[in-house]
Amino acid sequence: MKKYQKIMITAATVFTLGTTMAGCSAAKEDDTPKATQQTQTDLDKKKVIADIEMTPKKFTYKQDDTFNEKGKELTVIPMHIVNKTKSEFGIGAGDFHLETTDGKKIETFGYHDSFGDVIPAGKTLDGNAYFAIPKNGKEYTLVYHPANAAKEQTLKWTIGAPKK
Repeated sequence: MKKYQKIMITAATVFTLGTTMAGCSAAKEDDTPKATQQTQTDLDKKKVIADIEMTPKKFTYKQDDTFNEKGKELTVIPMHIVNKTKSEFGIGAGDFHLETTDGKKIETFGYHDSFGDVIPAGKTLDGNAYFAIPKNGKEYTLVYHPANAAKEQTLKWTIGAPKK
């Protein structure tokens, strides 16, 4: 009987110490650096349609004290366009628009240095497309779809919200 009591006391002691140690220990904090969540965008990514390469470089706010559309801010998207065809190609900022996540369409804003030209075969065009967007800074998609073009002649870039 004494042997049974010793085993029971030992088991109870081990159980009590184990429970106490488990209850007193804190979970180890994760030492790995936390990555900030950042929206992936297609800025600076080339897309091609009919051997025409188009690359939106960035999406930023444009400071202009003469811009006075109430509740809106002026933004700019510098574009790089390469004509890889054997003939000239006409393109302008008006061939682009922005779409919001809820499907609203924002047309280009006419500005003195908005791009628009005929690009000779094998040449490039760099220029700016401007948009007057609401001040709430939502996420946007840049869409290339020229007037009177077939539905399948569309390119889209996820560009996020403009940067300051």
